[in-house]
Amino acid sequence: MCRVPSPRTSWRGGKRVNVDTLEVRVIPDGATAAFALQAGEIDFMQYAPFDLLPQLEKNTRVKLVNFTGGNMFAGAYRLNAASKPFDDPEIRRVLWKLVDQREVLDALGLDAKYATPCATYFTCGTTYESKAGTEAAAKPSIGAAKAALKATKYAGEPVVVMQANDLEAPRVSAQVLAERLKAAGFNVDLQVMDWASVLARRAKKEGWSVYGVHAGGFDLGSPLTNVMVAFNCADFTGWQCDARITPLMEAFAKAPAEEDRKKIASEIQAVMYDQAPGIPWGQFAQPAAYRATLRGLIPSAIPVFWNVEK
Repeated sequence: MCRVPSPRTSWRGGKRVNVDTLEVRVIPDGATAAFALQAGEIDFMQYAPFDLLPQLEKNTRVKLVNFTGGNMFAGAYRLNAASKPFDDPEIRRVLWKLVDQREVLDALGLDAKYATPCATYFTCGTTYESKAGTEAAAKPSIGAAKAALKATKYAGEPVVVMQANDLEAPRVSAQVLAERLKAAGFNVDLQVMDWASVLARRAKKEGWSVYGVHAGGFDLGSPLTNVMVAFNCADFTGWQCDARITPLMEAFAKAPAEEDRKKIASEIQAVMYDQAPGIPWGQFAQPAAYRATLRGLIPSAIPVFWNVEK
């Protein structure tokens, strides 16, 4: 008696192997990979370049896979709570009035169907998405940020913005933030470097204030795996620490039911909005692209090739 695999649903269900060989090629340049796809030299590319999406959309021999929810990237500005001026949560909270997510996403040149503002820390479209505390970020404006900054103890300390020049989203998001910070009255020092240097610098408690970054939506979708939450009061970049979060994290891990965990996640997010260890700047998808001759491709930002036929 033979067992027939159940129909696949995302990563669940039957996993049929329909191809004899899977050859993985590393093509560092996105444009080169896109041209190879269009020429039929490769069948699939994990991330289609943003600037070539209009061209790929018009090519009838190519299809794009847009992503939603946890399959998207979520961007945030990470703040250094270990040194001035962002050691003061009142000054950090000014950024809720300063960061306009739509502006950042538009600066990336993304069509609205690939990008959306998202106020939750836990990825829009996933289990623990919450609106708790989000009213603080409802109406960002330079005027409101100026007024809020004047009400703090900010004394003109430099805000060192690290800008990675070799990655598009961190580069653009940092540039937008630097301009907004200046307009609000911060003393901004924009320092351009490669991403490896950003990673090395952020490991130190001095020498930087903020940088733009993005991560996978599923990674950020739970308090237990979200780096802005899970490392509360730990020796980890940002060095945020709030005594209210630790017992909430323990309660979340031990909660017996999903509804209990959702409630606790909302409570955690309310504290996060109060402390502002990081400021979300939007959620976006970088579509995959593949030859139209492929069938059965599973729409996942993490490529899997079971059930695929050619």
